This record gives sequence, structure tokens and C-alpha cells, in this order.
Amino acid sequence: MRIPTRLLALPLLMVYPERATLNAQTQAAYALAHSAADTTVTVRWNRLVPRFVDEFAASRRAARKAAAAVGDSAALRRIAMTPPPFLFRVYTLLGVAQYAAVNSARDNRAVSPDAAIASASAAVLTQIYTDSAVRASIARELSRDLEQARSGSRRAERAMAGQHLGEDVASRVIAWAPPPLSLAGPWSGTIPKGPGMWYSAPGVPPIGIGMTHARPWLLDSAAQFRPGPPPAYGSPAWRAALNEVKRVARERTPEQTHIAQLWNSADPWERWNDVASTALLRHHASDADAARVLAVLNAAATDAIIACFDAKYHYWTIRPSQADSTIALADSVELPNFPSYPSGHACSAGAFDAVLGHYFPQDRAEFTRIAEEQAMSRLWGGIHYRFDDDEGLALGRVVARYGVEQERRGRLSAWRAAR
Repeated sequence: MRIPTRLLALPLLMVYPERATLNAQTQAAYALAHSAADTTVTVRWNRLVPRFVDEFAASRRAARKAAAAVGDSAALRRIAMTPPPFLFRVYTLLGVAQYAAVNSARDNRAVSPDAAIASASAAVLTQIYTDSAVRASIARELSRDLEQARSGSRRAERAMAGQHLGEDVASRVIAWAPPPLSLAGPWSGTIPKGPGMWYSAPGVPPIGIGMTHARPWLLDSAAQFRPGPPPAYGSPAWRAALNEVKRVARERTPEQTHIAQLWNSADPWERWNDVASTALLRHHASDADAARVLAVLNAAATDAIIACFDAKYHYWTIRPSQADSTIALADSVELPNFPSYPSGHACSAGAFDAVLGHYFPQDRAEFTRIAEEQAMSRLWGGIHYRFDDDEGLALGRVVARYGVEQERRGRLSAWRAAR
């Protein structure tokens, strides 16, 4: 069911002010959205994720500094071997757990829905973030929500029932969920060689190749919507695409450089969840609607990345700057160590765009504008052809539309069978 309210669309930099300098009008609009008194528990916990990310990073820095000060090489190795959790898993597990809690508490007057959602959110995040400081922060936020749920006559019993329900739901969602994806790790395969084939950085295994065997959330398989091949290496279409990247690299404007750096430096999941939560706040969406949007949004975008890497390692397409060493990347933009086609940024952007456009159809044009900017940022950065971006957007949108339909059919409720 679509949310029957209108989003007051905000450009990307309006919903992500920490990445840009805002004018007074934009700051006021952003503050209004973030200080809304009717923030749902679902959206509140979604918006807490960036803070937990920052706290985890600060804790790692402090631990690394302390270990270095005493020459504890074993501790430094442990820290290096414990990278931050991928945000696509954080947001997807959180969204699906909230979705499960909302649906489990529906029409059950003995249960506080707020307590169930908060407890499910905290349980999932505590499982993901093992750092004691972050866990303490999560516990404080949960305590706040449970205290509010307990206030009033007979609400203590409902809050306790909601807490138990949320914890149970979270454990079952975690048990049912696809295992964590790994972008790095041992690989014993052989990279195909030949004209137009991608090649890895010396001594470095291909990144993300294990994702080709990942279990999706909503798709039937990673290859379900595998796109057709890119333009043949050396063909007129391929040469035209390469020449466009060369021209852009040679004539790159300051604005294009800025956008390339902007999308390269921050995680798209954090950006798009902020876009989504801002929309939900402005609509005064219920917890049920917010949970559905955020669960489908993040699950579909994660599946789009899985489908993207399936295609990348099916075609092994050479990067533009590998095909022509005169192509200079934008400052601070590094060449990812995996094949070019299709663009991962474009795949996730297409999925985010299609899901939000489905639930907020009157504002589809604004979401599409943001998605196209995200995709084009990779061409402007010098690391993708236009056909990478175009096919990535298309793949992400196909995955998203399928994901929306699968949610309708109960795919995200399969956790109920987990014990």
C-alpha cells in the first residue's frame, strides 16, 4: 500500500547538511524535519545509526592509539581484523527487525508496539556492534524508549511484553537473515585474461567476488536479473563511451569534481536512509508504514548490490582508466579493485530511487534526480563508463520493483519459520 501523503522534496544537500554548507532557508527546513515532535520509534532508531557508526569509529581510534602507545602488536592486529560493519547490513537488519516487530505487535493490546520496535532495534544493533561503548549507548537509548512505554496505567505490563516480543523477533530475524556479506577474503580462482578484460591491482585479490554467491533478501538468486553484456571491447559504442570518460576527465568542472568526491566519501546507505526518514517524518508516517518503507528500501538496495557483483564478475569489464592510462581520476577518488560493469553506485541508486518512488509517487522526479547524480558521480570521477551507470540504474530499479512485489507476497515475513 502506498503512503497517501505528499513529500516536500528536498535536494540531496538539504537532507545531508553535514556534507555541505547550507543557506539559512535550507538549514531551517532541515531543522524542522529533524525536530518533528511526532518522530516514530522506527524512524528514531533509523536516525540513530550514524551516531553509533561515529561512536564505533571513535572507539576504534582510541583502542588503536592505546595499543600503539604500548607497542601491543597483537591488539593492533585484532583491531585491523575487525572492520566496521557494512552499513547495508546494519540498515537492512534494522529495517527488517522493525518490520517484524510492527507486524507481530499489530492488534495485540497486551503488547506495547513502541517497546517491541525499540527492543527489536536495540537487539539487532547490539548483535552487530560488539564494542562495549556502542552497546552502552544503544542500551541508554533503549532505556529511554522503555521508560516512555511504561508510563501510565497498566503500561508497564505492556512495555515488558513488548520488550520480550521485540527481543524474540530480533533473534529470529537474525537467524533467518542472509549471512554477512564479505567484500574481501581468500580467493583461489583465476582472473580471465584478454583484450577488454579487467585486471586486479598487483598482489590484491578481487574485492567482492564472494558476493556472487550471496543469498539475497528478496531476489530468488543473484543472477535472476543479470543484464546483457556491455558494448564489445573495441566496438564503436565502446570507443564512444571511453572517449566520453576521457573528455570528462580532461574538462571536469569543479562542480563535477565536488559531486564525485561527495558520493565517493560517504556511504550511500546513510545518505538514502536520511532521505527516506526525512520523507517519512514529513508525511507523519505511522510506524507500520515507516517500517515497511525502510525494510523494503534497504533489502532491495542490498539485493541490487548482490546482483551488481554477479554481473561484474560475469563480464569482467575493464575500467576506463585501465583501458586508457591518460584518464585521470578526480582528486580523492580511488579506483575500486573490481570490474567496471555495471556501476555499484548506480545499482544501489536505482533501487533506492524505485522503492521511494513507489511509496512517494508524487515525488519520484526528485528521487530520480538524486539517483542519477549518484550514478553520474562515477563517470565524473573517471572510474565508470556511461553504460555502467545506465545499466546499473536499470538493474537496481528492476530489483526494487521485484522486491516491492515480494514484500506484498510475504517474503519479508519468512523469518517466522526461524527458531
